Amino acid sequence: MNSTEYAKAITAEDLHIFLNLWPSVFQGFDEIQQSLAYDQEKFLGNDAAPISWCHLYELPIKEHLVAVLTAEHLPRAEIAGWLGQIVAAPSQFAALPALTAQVDTYFESSEDLSKEQADELRKSLAQILCMSLSTYFSLKCVMYHGCYLNELIERVRTGDDKALFDAIRIDSTIIGCKSAVERISKAAFLKENRFFAKLKAAINGKMAKREQANFQKMRLVFEVLHEVGASRLSDSQLHQLFVEELDLYSSNAKGGGNAKALRKFADTYMKKSTTT
Repeated sequence: MNSTEYAKAITAEDLHIFLNLWPSVFQGFDEIQQSLAYDQEKFLGNDAAPISWCHLYELPIKEHLVAVLTAEHLPRAEIAGWLGQIVAAPSQFAALPALTAQVDTYFESSEDLSKEQADELRKSLAQILCMSLSTYFSLKCVMYHGCYLNELIERVRTGDDKALFDAIRIDSTIIGCKSAVERISKAAFLKENRFFAKLKAAINGKMAKREQANFQKMRLVFEVLHEVGASRLSDSQLHQLFVEELDLYSSNAKGGGNAKALRKFADTYMKKSTTT
């Protein structure tokens, strides 16, 4: 594979490895959520701490990651190593899949918890779960919208209703965010029926138009490139990266239509992008 560097030693091969590892991150989150739901009486009984994570969407994504990796149940020595990898990586986002695999391997190889250890873990489980779910949905937002959930919430605070509806389609608990509650309260006071119709549609809506797998991967790549400072990709670089190297985009349309569409996609999802 071509070794062209796109920013700070990030090559197409690096991005290819990243995309291959990324599905395991989401699979891991899904498996954890299913396991807890299956044993909800054991982990989430009436005496367990309440679960609520929407307030975390008011925070930058990096604060989510640090909070998850510094949760009380994690071993101190390993935490230092994991945090060190995130800090040293050119893109913290790109480092997540491999780091998640290390965390999974660590816990899979650990001995079973004693009853005392399990009871102690249960005390902080709600906090850990909330931070993990907040991170999960924020990363999912990148796949669909090319930005983190906290970025959508920032737009909500400036009066952007579309950002609110986009965020709710990612995670319906968004309606509990302070910024969302304030907007909904204003709409209730002003009897904005049209707003509530759109809100209902967002809560019950699906992401079908954005579920195309290759487009999701392209949004992830744009986020990685943005985080390492690659704010400018020429048309030729876009073609080389997405058509020739990553094989995520076709170039068979007559009259250059696909090249123009790729340029438009890049301008939409890569911050501060420029055309040639």
